[in-house]
Amino acid sequence: MIFTLPVSGVLDIAHTLSVLKVHSLANQEILDFREATIKRVLRLGRECYATKLWFSATEITLETQAPQRLQTELVKIINSWLGLEQAQQQDYAKLETLDALKPAAQRFPHLRLIGYPDLFEALMTTVLGQQISTSAARTLATRYVQEIGQLHECGLHVFPDALSTSEHTAEELQQIIRCPLSRAQTVQRVAHWYVHTGQYLAANQENFLDDLQTLKGVGPWTRDYVALRGLRQNSIFLRTDLVVKRSLTALGVKHNDTLQIPDGAGSLATVLLWALDAKKN
Repeated sequence: MIFTLPVSGVLDIAHTLSVLKVHSLANQEILDFREATIKRVLRLGRECYATKLWFSATEITLETQAPQRLQTELVKIINSWLGLEQAQQQDYAKLETLDALKPAAQRFPHLRLIGYPDLFEALMTTVLGQQISTSAARTLATRYVQEIGQLHECGLHVFPDALSTSEHTAEELQQIIRCPLSRAQTVQRVAHWYVHTGQYLAANQENFLDDLQTLKGVGPWTRDYVALRGLRQNSIFLRTDLVVKRSLTALGVKHNDTLQIPDGAGSLATVLLWALDAKKN
């Protein structure tokens, strides 16, 4: 099946690919900057299908093994993952009223939040990446996907589901991921929670997040990061994120300064500050 999806506004292809690269796992997907494509295996229900996306400024072309009857579900996944329907003009206008963020908003006029194609993937990736660098997080995630993720016929691994993860003990996960036992225990605890509780709470986002944060090993940053990149909550501004704080400092905003982010523009403000830091480095 081949079809195209329109993009609301303009898609910044370079930014989209660069964000995908930060979290990309070589055993899970293939990114091609020259061709502006990504190939990975997406889970639709109980089945998994190799899918390739071609990016342009105004639309995305998809080629997938998924049958026609699953097109609607696939479109929903892609739109949520890449924010294709995200209209940002009003949020940009709000942020341009702030002296501190106006330069970033004008420098990067077409950014959008890039999330994950699956809520459990967002959850696990966030837990694995707590309080470590993105490079270290990719290393842990690569081991996790390699060992537990299903190997698809296309040669790529599928991101593990909650059930297959929860069936491993914390000690087994520690050996697989090669991480501290406390992190492996959090991974196992969160996966078990998702299987038995979390997936049924997902329709009510606040209940989902509140219950998630009751788990040992899950703190406010994890809650907010999942809310931002897993649930696409526009109001979330990651003020405590290290990269966000670094960018704010570079813009002359001190830690104790009050920065009133307009309602609904928190996610865009976070994305802009991440992009600003990435360009600086």
